[in-house]
Amino acid sequence: MKIILCLVAVGACLGQPLSSSVITKPAAAIPASIKFDREVIQQVHGEDGTQTTTYYFSLNGDYAAVKPDPKSDSEMSLMVYTNEGLTMMFNNKQKTVTVIKMARVVGDGAKMSKELAEQMTHKKVTKDKQDDLTVTATGKTKTICGYPAVEYEIKNEGGKAYWYYAKVDFNPIKIYTMGAGDSGTQATMDAKKIQQLKNNPMGIPVLNKNYLLAEMSTPGGPKGMETKAINKTTFAVSTTGYKVIDLSKKGLAGMIGAH
Repeated sequence: MKIILCLVAVGACLGQPLSSSVITKPAAAIPASIKFDREVIQQVHGEDGTQTTTYYFSLNGDYAAVKPDPKSDSEMSLMVYTNEGLTMMFNNKQKTVTVIKMARVVGDGAKMSKELAEQMTHKKVTKDKQDDLTVTATGKTKTICGYPAVEYEIKNEGGKAYWYYAKVDFNPIKIYTMGAGDSGTQATMDAKKIQQLKNNPMGIPVLNKNYLLAEMSTPGGPKGMETKAINKTTFAVSTTGYKVIDLSKKGLAGMIGAH
């Protein structure tokens, strides 16, 4: 869930209006409209109160969308992941749609941070020691919003947490992979990568088709995240009437230079 919230924050940052020099005609891969079949409403409970995020999915996993809490100060109204690997960020106030490749942007950001750290310290940045995290199915089950859910124990030296994944009738993979991947993603991974994902709680929905992270809690504590509803929907989004800012061929440096 933290990954999802981080993507929302990135979307809000990049949703600012850009100079007209980068506004182009929509790329052929940008769909004119997208229809969704399922709506998921989840709440995160934290120190700053409760935040409600709404997700939309197509049944086959080709498209997914994230709608931030209406109470947030994000200028992004909706973020859509497409089957072509694009991320479309709608700004209803500005009537713009900014199109990027999220996976590339995040990768560029990590590279730039590493280079900056090396320049400041005059030392090579080494990878942190991998957290000794284990993710284990407990065998416990329950029903969440009408769907069967299975419990996993997330454990490291800092303690334990329990996450439930609902087995739904749609594929939510794109919200866990920044828009990349589909139902055949696992078939392209080597054994080492699969093992790494097995010990990553955000990797469980990638390795198990149609798994939705539905609930998070700690022993004896309140729910940190819960799913309030999973509904059928006819929600659709269109780029009609919006100015499309196509940055899908630009990396992070190119986008920064466009401001």
